[in-house]
This record gives sequence, structure tokens and C-alpha cells, in this order.
Amino acid sequence: MILAAVLSAWVQYAADGNPHARALVTRTCPSVTYDGGSVPMRQRAAASSGFDDVVCDAPLPAGATNVVVDGTRLPSPPRAPRTIVVFGDTGCRMLDDEQQNCGDIADWPFPKIAQTIAAAHPDLLVHVGDYYYRENNCPASMTKCLNRWGDTSMSWNADWFSPGKPVFASAPLVLIRGNHEDCERGGPAWFRYLDGGAAVTPCIAGAVDGSPPWAVSFDGLRIVVADSAADPSDTKPDPARIAFYQTSFRRAQQLAAGPGGDAWFVTHRPPFSNTNQTQALLALGWHFAPFDAVLAGHVHDFEAINVAGYPPLIVNGESGDDLDNAGSTATYIAMQRNNGNPVYSLGSPAPFGSKQYGFAVYTRSVSGWTISLRDADGIERRACMLTKGTVSCP
Repeated sequence: MILAAVLSAWVQYAADGNPHARALVTRTCPSVTYDGGSVPMRQRAAASSGFDDVVCDAPLPAGATNVVVDGTRLPSPPRAPRTIVVFGDTGCRMLDDEQQNCGDIADWPFPKIAQTIAAAHPDLLVHVGDYYYRENNCPASMTKCLNRWGDTSMSWNADWFSPGKPVFASAPLVLIRGNHEDCERGGPAWFRYLDGGAAVTPCIAGAVDGSPPWAVSFDGLRIVVADSAADPSDTKPDPARIAFYQTSFRRAQQLAAGPGGDAWFVTHRPPFSNTNQTQALLALGWHFAPFDAVLAGHVHDFEAINVAGYPPLIVNGESGDDLDNAGSTATYIAMQRNNGNPVYSLGSPAPFGSKQYGFAVYTRSVSGWTISLRDADGIERRACMLTKGTVSCP
């Protein structure tokens, strides 16, 4: 059997809660080896129209060490991660008149940020969604990004797999689906490459687009991943989407139960600034118990927000795409209404927002998690603290 060269490889947690090795190759799937074992990778997806690579997958033991796929060394799954990098909204925007210069690090810094993240030596990586942004071709004047657009292997390689190689080599990933990966945009590639399901889910016209929550457990930390990608609007109620969120929230609450430690609810759209998620929460009368924090992206800034009666919300969406105004999410939360009445009250300390490209390093401490905001060069620009029920950025 002739094996193909490995184009890209990484370790991600899948919907079964276990670490998996994944690889992109040109032909036949190789084996993955680790201390004490070896297993052939199965073909997850064959090459097809628009996708000239083969996707391979193999589960790993939770304690696997010295993981190698055809000469490519991969990081070992952590048992008790102490340093977690959270980042998101990383792709290069190419849509109509909204254009980043994908060949200019100053305009699209994710390739540099990926190298800086790796230099932080994290134990675990959490990407809060939106990998694919190259929806249209760019202007002829931007020669370095021409002909890499559309939901194809070429654009996904340019947006994620090529610049992401430093992070793939640094730590295993927990990957959240973003709205740019819904079935009207990059959904087919998302399910092919990165979705945690055992099989590739087809995008079906007219169906409610969404995957059920799943969880991964570490010593002292449980992360529950919830899909909020395919919402038709952040502001308009949609009965089908509200029903989907109600089902998802019930399941997420069940998944959060377990032995002591912290529990994080991680999704793409900030729940308190999304009408359909808000309506689902009100219908259930649920305040995210027993979660200690809600992590999200979608808005392109960093925000640390205390919401009275709910766990703190942290937005980590500043890792590559055009930035939004700092504090956009907190402003919208304060405006949420139900039958004309305010839904949420912002708690204390007051919200903190930052508009600068970078990422966040969460480090376990005696009292919770310190959050170090780093710029694209890895320089700390703010230190925050996440404790039970509160986030603060003094």
C-alpha cells in the first residue's frame, strides 16, 4: 500500500468526549502511533468536487504520549490542563466590499497570532468558532489572496490549515462551530474536516441545522460544547431555533453534572445577546446552573461581562477577522427586552471590553483562572480574573 504525504495533522476532542488524531492526506490514510500502541486511521471523507484532500481520523487513548502520524509529531492529550488558550474568529474576510488583505500580517494577523499562541506553550486550545471567511474573490489589486475563495479545500487551507499548523503542533483542540460554518456558508467543509461527530453530517436544505451538545472532562474542568452556529438572526425570534436551543440547553445541563471542579459552557454566539437563546432560557427558567462561566466568540473583540443572576460571559473573538467596537456585546445585553421589559442586568464589576488583535491565556490559580490578554506579539496588555460567579479586569 502506498501511503500519501500528510498535508496537515492535529489532535482534537470529538463528540464522544475523547481525543482524536485527524489528518489531511492526498491518498491513503496512514496509521497513528503512540507509546504502547498503533492504530490505522479510518477515512472520514474522500476527495470530492472542490475538496482535493482525504480526511483521516483515529481515536487516541486519553493518556497517549509521543503521538505521531506518518512522521508528524502531535501533542499529547492533557489530563489536567493548567494553561488554556482561548481564541476565535480567525479567518480572513473576503466578502463583497468587506475585504482584508490576506497577504498582509498587519491587516490579517492570524498567521502571526498562531505562532505566538504556540510560543505560549498551552496545554489545551479552545477555538470559539468562525474559521472560514473567504466567501468571495478579492479585488485584483490584492494579488496574494486571489483564487482562494468559496467553501473548498483551497480556501480552508488558506484560512485555517496552513496558518494553523503552529497551534496544531502545540496542543490538542476543542473546536466550536461558528456561524461562518453554517450550512449556507462553510458547513459542508466544517462537517468534513472539524465536526466532532463520528460521521460527516450532510447539509440538508430545509432542515434545522444544528448538532447536539457534547462534553469533554479533565481533572478539575468540564467543557460543554453547544452549537449556536446556524441561527437565522441574533435579533428576530424563530420558533424552530428557540425549540432547538431548549433541547440543547436541557442536554448541556445534564452534561455539566459530574465530579467537582469547574464547568464551562462554550458556544459561538454570546447567549445573552441572542434573541432566540434568550427566549429559550426564559422558557426553561434556566440560569446556566451549574456552569461557572460562559465562553463565546462571534463578536470581534474581547469582553468580560458579569450578568446578574448568571455565570460571567467572556467573549474571545479577536484573533484575525476585522475587529468590532469594544463592548458591543455588553451594550446589546443591556438592550435585551422581553414584552418591553429588560431581561438582564449587568453585574459588578462593570463590563470590560478591548479592541485589539490577540488571544487569551487562561491559567489555573488557587482562586480560579487568571486571564492574560495577549496581543499578536504575545505581550500581555491586560490581566483579568475568573472566579466562581465573577470575572474582573482591574
